[in-house]
Amino acid sequence: MIVFVSSLLLMSLSLSSQQAPTQLSIKPMPENHQLADAIQHKVATKDLDVDLHEEKTRKKEKLAGKNQDHETDTKLIQPTCTQPVSKVGFMKTHKTASSTIQNILMRYGMNSDWNFVMYNHGSHLGPPASQYSLTRPFSSSWIKEVPWHAMTEKQGYNIFALHTKWDQGEVERVLGEGAKYVTILRDPVDEFESLYNYVHFENTFHMDLDEFVAFYVQTRRPIPRVNTYLGRNQQLWDLGMDNEDINNHEAVKLKIKQMDEDFDLVMIAEDFDSSLVLLSDVLCWPLQNMTSLKLNARKKSKVQELSKEVRKTLKDWLWADYMLYDFFKKELEHKKNSFGPKKVKDNIETLKNLTAEVKAECVLEVVKNSQTLQSDFVPWSKDVLAFKIDETKDFCKYFGISENHFIDHLRDLQMDRYRSWSL
Repeated sequence: MIVFVSSLLLMSLSLSSQQAPTQLSIKPMPENHQLADAIQHKVATKDLDVDLHEEKTRKKEKLAGKNQDHETDTKLIQPTCTQPVSKVGFMKTHKTASSTIQNILMRYGMNSDWNFVMYNHGSHLGPPASQYSLTRPFSSSWIKEVPWHAMTEKQGYNIFALHTKWDQGEVERVLGEGAKYVTILRDPVDEFESLYNYVHFENTFHMDLDEFVAFYVQTRRPIPRVNTYLGRNQQLWDLGMDNEDINNHEAVKLKIKQMDEDFDLVMIAEDFDSSLVLLSDVLCWPLQNMTSLKLNARKKSKVQELSKEVRKTLKDWLWADYMLYDFFKKELEHKKNSFGPKKVKDNIETLKNLTAEVKAECVLEVVKNSQTLQSDFVPWSKDVLAFKIDETKDFCKYFGISENHFIDHLRDLQMDRYRSWSL
């Protein structure tokens, strides 16, 4: 009997010891996406509150031998350029007003007979076998088979301005010394809304954006990237991060610091006019060359108004893109203060007047039904506004031409240059 009771006690203790760990391992999932991602990547929660911009300022003050409490140096930047920049690397992010910046750069490059980094067909710089699948960072080896390769080996390239997945070192290898590097960012919630509706993610997920937020984001279901490269934290993805690191706080922090070193200017879509003024200064191009039309802007009827709750949920979900955006938004303010607030304001006013003159001279009509236009002016999406341009004035055409047709035109010019060069 004693042996039997002892056996029962030992069995009971054994069962309880096996069950205990299972009960202790059950932990609620944090409501905050950033915290949940930090736990997954074993990032200390204390590191989540670090302000990278303040950290940078403190380091600069320390290097300058100043007390941490001393005001940041606001000495105005003096113009340093002596001639226009002739090499530009532009990281074209998705749905950030990047098509307008691209058009400015392409017009200048066209008028300067620049050599453009591009393939002999198409409008993206993904892997040659599938250039529209931006899943791998750009490689300089991809452009060795283009018809004009021998010419650019001798002359070099002047501009990189097409959609790609960015790799700073590989782009530098193509452009060589003396290039300036720029990109543009946008509020991540607005960028994602624009991406979702412009690319028609509802065809993939079979639901509108509000339903997507409720079904996928709030419940933390796995979300595939649309067309293999479009989705969460799109701006960091475009800038070269992959799925493994894109929600890792430490990896994102390192990426931002590296970008701060690599890029001469990071523009902000919500402060577009100031960004153009600073772009003019960085490239040492006259303000006249910063005039533009608002390309690929969606019709108001196609822009989805988001509730406060949906915006809040998306902002939490897109925390990594917000780390990026918030840092460079502060950096832009710092550059504006250094440039001189009054000078920025005066240049904005001048640029607005110059742009108004272009619109008055070139735009006959803003068109909602772009199918009524000649093919060169029909944009990729029917959801965006287009422009009926006065084609009797040669320079006007390239303000309103669609992106893909402009790239095709630049390719034709490049082939003509190559044929003349090879004679």
